[in-house]
Amino acid sequence: MESFDSVYIDTELEEIGSRIRTPTDIYLIGGCAMAFRKLKEATKDMDIVFRSKEDYKAFCSALFGAQYHISAQIKDEHGKLDACVMYENKDKFHLDLFVQRVCGKMALSQTMIARAEPYKTYGNLNVLLISKEDIFIFKGLASESRKRDLSDMRIIYPNLDWNIAFAEIRLQNLSGELVAHIVRRFEEFGKMYGLDIPIMRQLKRLAKTKDR
Repeated sequence: MESFDSVYIDTELEEIGSRIRTPTDIYLIGGCAMAFRKLKEATKDMDIVFRSKEDYKAFCSALFGAQYHISAQIKDEHGKLDACVMYENKDKFHLDLFVQRVCGKMALSQTMIARAEPYKTYGNLNVLLISKEDIFIFKGLASESRKRDLSDMRIIYPNLDWNIAFAEIRLQNLSGELVAHIVRRFEEFGKMYGLDIPIMRQLKRLAKTKDR
């Protein structure tokens, strides 16, 4: 899959933003947020979370005119709502769109929103970047088959506030299974790069508590 740099993504957001009619906020949670922070040169897609269905609809209404089409839809575990809608343009650049909760796992919380950094405004489109701590958690929740996320986690690792990271995981009220998944991903990351995860003991304790 091709990668796209921050200049390309900026141009796409400019085009989309010019077509949005009402003030709309989007939160970038993955490699795109890293690219805009100059932490990586390029990314394969743009992961976007919306605070509301209204913002989601306003954004999607601009995509057809910006030459995007739906490439996939993923239902939640109940089969009722779209857990993720994927759009694609002629260059095969993907937008993965989530409303409030990402893949039915972690929510865009008020604390995440408070930590988010305003990046740029494109017409009525306000783009915000979630914190490095929150990106690290999201990548820890990704599928264990996504090994490329581990290298992103290595880039983000320096100077993380681990108190913020653990507080967010605890606040999310994740299932014991999901906390255990984070533990496994963090352990894999630590072994791969020889780095310590200072909150590992607390996470393991939290996972056991959730299983009771």
